[in-house]
This record gives sequence, C-alpha cells and structure tokens, in this order.
Amino acid sequence: MTRMAERISEVARSARLVTVGAALIRDGRLVWTGYFGEEAPGVAAGPDTRFNVASVTKLVATQTVLRLVGDGRLSLDSPMAPYWVDPDVADDPRHRQLTARMALTHTSGFPNWRFFLPGGKLRFLHDPGSRYGYSGEGIEYVARYAEAKLGVPFPDLVDAQVFGPAGIDDARLRIDRKAPAHVARPVDEDGKFHGYFCRPGGWCREHGSYSAADDLVISVPDFARFLIALMDHRGYGDALTLDRDRVQAFRGEDSIVRCVPSNPGACPKAQGYGLGVEVLDYGDSRVIGHGGSDWSEMSLAYAYLPSRDGVILFVNAPNRFALEAMPRLIEALDPASPYLAKYREWASPEHAR
Repeated sequence: MTRMAERISEVARSARLVTVGAALIRDGRLVWTGYFGEEAPGVAAGPDTRFNVASVTKLVATQTVLRLVGDGRLSLDSPMAPYWVDPDVADDPRHRQLTARMALTHTSGFPNWRFFLPGGKLRFLHDPGSRYGYSGEGIEYVARYAEAKLGVPFPDLVDAQVFGPAGIDDARLRIDRKAPAHVARPVDEDGKFHGYFCRPGGWCREHGSYSAADDLVISVPDFARFLIALMDHRGYGDALTLDRDRVQAFRGEDSIVRCVPSNPGACPKAQGYGLGVEVLDYGDSRVIGHGGSDWSEMSLAYAYLPSRDGVILFVNAPNRFALEAMPRLIEALDPASPYLAKYREWASPEHAR
C-alpha cells in the first residue's frame, strides 16, 4: 500500500491535481484510503474532505429509486406521466410512454442536458425505449417522478432510503453555497476559484437546489459505505438485483471495453447499462459502477461481483489535468481495471483532436 500511495502522490503532484481521494474495498470491507493535495489553500485533504463526484451522483439517485421500487412505492414499468410530466414535453404524446426503467437504462430518448439544445428546451431526440442515449435529463425526470408520486422532496428520499441506513450523515445532494464545509475547492487551469458550485463565466447553481444526476458532495469513507451497500443490494431483494445487474441498453461505440481479437479474454459477454449502473458481464462475474466528469472534477467508482471488491477514485482538478492523470491513477490503484484502457483512450492526444 505504501508504494501505491507514493505513486498516487507523485501523479497528483506532477499532474497539478488539487485534491485526490481514493479507496480500496476487499470482500466488502474498506481496507485502504488515501488523500493527496489540499482541500483548500493551507488545508490538507483528509477523511472529512467532501468531493463533488459529478455523474457518480447518478449511482446514489438510482439506488434511491430502486429501494423505493423494492418497497413497492414506485414502479419500474408503469408510465410516469400520471405523476410527472416535464412542461417542455407536455405537448409531445411520447411522454406517456416514459417509464422509470427507460430513465435508469438511458433509453428515455432525451439528450444529456436540455441546455445543449437550441432554445434550451427539453425534447425527445428519439422514441422512448428505442435505443441507448446517455441522459442526465432522464435521471432528473425519474427523480421528479418519485418526489411527485410520494410527495417528498427527492433529497429527503435519498437521506431516508440511502444515506440514513448506511450511516452517512455528511453527504449533501442539495446545493449549499453558503457554508460548504470541507468541500474540495475547485479551480480552473489558472488556479482561479470561481465559487463553490460555480463555473467560469459566472454561472452558479442556486442555493438549496439539487440535481439527481450531478454535484453530490461526499467524502471517500462515506462513499465507501454506499458502495458496500450497493454491492450487498441493501434495500431490495435478489430479483431486483439481478435486474439491476443485467445489461439492458448496449452502448455501442461508447462501450467501456473495446473488444479486440488480440485480447479476447478481456471482452465481456455483454456490456452496457443495467438499472442505473454500468455493467460489464463476464458470465461468472460482473463489474458494476459509474464514472463522472465536469469542468473541475473527475470521479470513478466500481465494484467487482461476487468478490465484493471495489475501487473509488475522486479527483478535484481542472478537467484536462484530471483526465491526463486518470490512467496513471487507475493503474496505481487497480492495474487490472477494465476501465484502464478506456481512460487511456480518452486521455490520448488522438482522442483530444
């Protein structure tokens, strides 16, 4: 472990990463954590440091939904329309087809984010359920459905269903811009701080708002508690777990593992999205997890099943610096990681062009 920590520390220093937090889980137990860099100027990173985990937020949101499905309070396959319809798609009859399963498997038909579209309004890019298309909007949609049907704000559902049972009391889905204690301080490539939950150019998330798909802040030990609960499918039974870990949407060129004839043993039998998790299905074993990336953070968390081993890697740094460093960080933590080749591809100069 000492050599591994030295390698991560050297990568963090040479790549100009502001903050790094990492963890290893073995047989369902947290066996190592490491913290590198600073939480804020003059404040060393440590177990209390909370990282913005970008799209890894989706793992927490979807586990909340699955626990509510397991309790019989939500349905995966009934239309969401009787309880929630986004005003932007209210005039499109296809909204009546939308189900929670489509949202969780990224087959909602929505774009990743509406603000990427001309006019900034949500619309269907293809028919719901017809094919894969990664969508933060879909995860937001199922969260709005849950809170509308149950009459409870979604962050409170997360607290009650996921954080409370796992003993996690310092993670936050709601945006706290007034007193964000122990949140790793994001900066741009020039080292400028634009504010917590803010971007260069002056845009900031509204205090008290939330996203089910982005901007969760959580410490490494707390996320380890969550990942262990995910491995053990706490809150729902075996049947729903099998459904969760079954590839239901194939990602095509976006797949994590590029299958090549020269290395057939590395190729999963199936890979894509299950219910809210990326799935690599090797037949007698699976890898489930999720990655995340934004302008000032990068995150990756995954679990091996049935061994119940896990890897957590949170990076607070300008996106370009983080991406260039990720292959070396992953290799230090888990040299056999199925994610390693993909991050090498993403970090390559050829991909950047």
